Amino acid sequence: MTVDQDNVLAFLNNGHTTLDNFLLLHYREIGMNNEELLVYIQTKVGIDQGNREPSTELISQAIGWPAKKVFSYLDSMRKKGLVNFKSRHASDGKVTTELDFNPLYIALLNIKSGGNSANERVANQGMPNLEKEQTERADIYNLIEQEFGRPLSQIEMETIKQWFDIDHFDPKFIKAAVQEAVLNAALNLRYIETILVSWQKKNYHSLNDIKNERQQHRQYKQLQDDEVVDIPTNVDILNVDWNKFK
Repeated sequence: MTVDQDNVLAFLNNGHTTLDNFLLLHYREIGMNNEELLVYIQTKVGIDQGNREPSTELISQAIGWPAKKVFSYLDSMRKKGLVNFKSRHASDGKVTTELDFNPLYIALLNIKSGGNSANERVANQGMPNLEKEQTERADIYNLIEQEFGRPLSQIEMETIKQWFDIDHFDPKFIKAAVQEAVLNAALNLRYIETILVSWQKKNYHSLNDIKNERQQHRQYKQLQDDEVVDIPTNVDILNVDWNKFK
């Protein structure tokens, strides 16, 4: 088979992109899903070729997705704290946006140095607050995606982001609310948020408060079940001697 020389030169000129095997083995632990990993790889190809502002159009052509979908996954990683968007003003007045994946690499290094599980990383009190918060957010996004069995939509991502930035829900309460939703077969963010708001109004400060509430609910339900009156259903009302009840 004859190899076209131009094709060989194009192959060689494209260079090579190296991926850390640790990333491929642990990307879900830092909150990435399969689609985000693919977008990251294609973005890294552009960065390795010297373009720190990779074109979503070029990435979309390589993957076969619309450019808006490509950007949505980049923005999703930004909201998870895995990439920073850095705007720069060029000398000609144009504004460019560069992608900084250092937060993603820091998250991977935290796994290497701080234990294999997400809980161990969150429990590491020596971790700077910013990195700890990024890890907590990534854990929540990852948990909800796993329970939902699908990637989160942009609206869902924004809702969860508001839980942290506006509502200031404690991550451990968010995890408990997700578990509550799973137990009640109500896997949607509105139900989870209703639970979180309820706990906030009740001024709960620890998971023991939630545990006590669940125990009281079970005891109340048991009492209700015990008080049910056993009414016979096999009575022939046409042959009842009603004089007995006068």
